[in-house]
Amino acid sequence: MDIQNHFYGHTAALAGYAGLSRPRHVAGLIQHGWTNVSPISVNFGDFPNVERNGRRKLFVWSHDSRAWDPAQSQRLSFPLGAPWAYLVSTGPVRTQLAEHRGSGTLIMPLHSTRIIQVSGDQGSLAREYLRTEGPSTVCLHSEDIQKPEIVDSWLDAGHRVVTAGPRHDPDFLSRILALVLASERVVSNRLMTSVLYGASLGRAVGVYGDPMSISGAKNHGQDAIRSLYPEMHGESLDRAMTTDIARTELGFQHLLGPAELRSALGWNGRSVGPAMQYWAGAPLHKTMNVLGLGERDPDSTEKLVGAGPSAWLKHPMSHLPRLLPSHAAAVDPLPAPIPVARLAAVRS
Repeated sequence: MDIQNHFYGHTAALAGYAGLSRPRHVAGLIQHGWTNVSPISVNFGDFPNVERNGRRKLFVWSHDSRAWDPAQSQRLSFPLGAPWAYLVSTGPVRTQLAEHRGSGTLIMPLHSTRIIQVSGDQGSLAREYLRTEGPSTVCLHSEDIQKPEIVDSWLDAGHRVVTAGPRHDPDFLSRILALVLASERVVSNRLMTSVLYGASLGRAVGVYGDPMSISGAKNHGQDAIRSLYPEMHGESLDRAMTTDIARTELGFQHLLGPAELRSALGWNGRSVGPAMQYWAGAPLHKTMNVLGLGERDPDSTEKLVGAGPSAWLKHPMSHLPRLLPSHAAAVDPLPAPIPVARLAAVRS
């Protein structure tokens, strides 16, 4: 129904589990990242009425998260489970998980987005992790690999730097999986989706170091996150406990069978409704929101961080619909992460 459904290889992962060769249009909206508050306003804030007629659903990852109570929400949602949970539940991935214990540390630091900027001393964080974790693999978001000061900070400290690709890449999630499987430990300076991914597979995790500053601090305050998830913060954590928490937050308990998943997403046949919404309805609605002429959830990320039209106009094409992903998530073999070099070297 909207391009956000296909971010980070999520529908590609769902399609593979559902037995399809490629994703289709979704009859609703899929949560595309873990949040420490209700995912309804954060992920679906541009569409405050989409589920009201009953033909579209709001697919969230979990109804058992500590971050929110679905019973207190004014909007109905469907607990689907995270696309990650479906990806790692496929036969080929289960086999690889049993065969790979991993080694070394994977670092996935807090990253900027097109509307939220992170600021802080990346060099100090990189050097701190070098002292505590040793030379590690650092996976930077596609928004940050174009910033020489960030890339150089990690390379200068002696780490290997890679990326999982742009958010529209259908193999994004598969590359994250390849990195997690290759690692014994996953570390970040904030509790984020990537930490839960690692913990859900039984990897040791750590959340420590300078959390950096981020716009919208009211929504992402560190004190609130620490008090809500104390077991997930620190350099050395109880592995059994973090695994259990992560799997609950990611909704492993909600996983559907392949046929049930196809039915829930509206993938049993071709439907013109979700396609029309994807190509015309959703882009028009978001354009009206950017211009201040539409309706947004009052707790949407854009409203909380004060993102105006200028934030969207910096990357106007990225918000437009594009052809659906061309294939389901690659799992056998998993795609390799993309190496990141110094930008100066790339230009020479």
